[in-house]
Amino acid sequence: MTGRTCAMIRGLFIAAALVATPLNAQEPQPAPQEAVTLSPFAPWQAAYSLTRGPLTLGYAEFELAPAAEAGCHVYRYDAKPVGLARLFIGQLHEISEFCVRDGQIRTQRFEFRRDDEPEDSFVLHFDWESLTVRGPGDKQRQIPEDAMDRLAIQLAVRDMLVSHPDALPTEPRNFTMIEDDRIKTYTLQVKGRESVDTPAGTLDAIRVERVKDANKTTIFWVAPELGYIPVRVEQRKNDSEVLSIALRTRPAPSPTGGTPRPD
Repeated sequence: MTGRTCAMIRGLFIAAALVATPLNAQEPQPAPQEAVTLSPFAPWQAAYSLTRGPLTLGYAEFELAPAAEAGCHVYRYDAKPVGLARLFIGQLHEISEFCVRDGQIRTQRFEFRRDDEPEDSFVLHFDWESLTVRGPGDKQRQIPEDAMDRLAIQLAVRDMLVSHPDALPTEPRNFTMIEDDRIKTYTLQVKGRESVDTPAGTLDAIRVERVKDANKTTIFWVAPELGYIPVRVEQRKNDSEVLSIALRTRPAPSPTGGTPRPD
């Protein structure tokens, strides 16, 4: 296993929190004469496998749960490497505590924790009145109005697709991500519809790609029939082997995932 591949394994486990966007797993079942609007913040849980070719590198799980305060939520990502991957990275944990205010996702606190290298762990505290974020060492930085943590970006991507169920939004869209020591822009673009194979079966999906990055290609497929959760992600750096994240089993529908919308 080359050093470049080892670096890709570490990067895939971390990047999974950004590009694997498990959201509400509800498959909408509209009643007669009614349409159904998916609720982007209904509780859900989904499990994934991380692989390199035939080799399983680990497993990941996402969970969205309500917080104590009305309109607030906790979004959690946990990744556990197995086999050889355990030599290169420990378990990863990410938590986004956020509220929805005037239709906008506002992160309150974001935590990244890596068990094998605790010095890489960090916590971010957001202040939306002053448009600042306080990070490691109590360093304070200004942030733009559209800033998000990496988990909140997932919800923003999902909303973009849910709001265009008939005509796909194919224009590239930028997402501003706040990290421990930098602000980074990701450009994502919807490429079309196609079928994709996963351990959970073959699914009709929407293909979304990260663009404007000459050295790294990231592609993910989300399934409208499962509430626009991602069902497969592939990442390739230059000409390296493909690293993948795939849905292990179909999530159980959430009883609060859809709400009637008046005609």
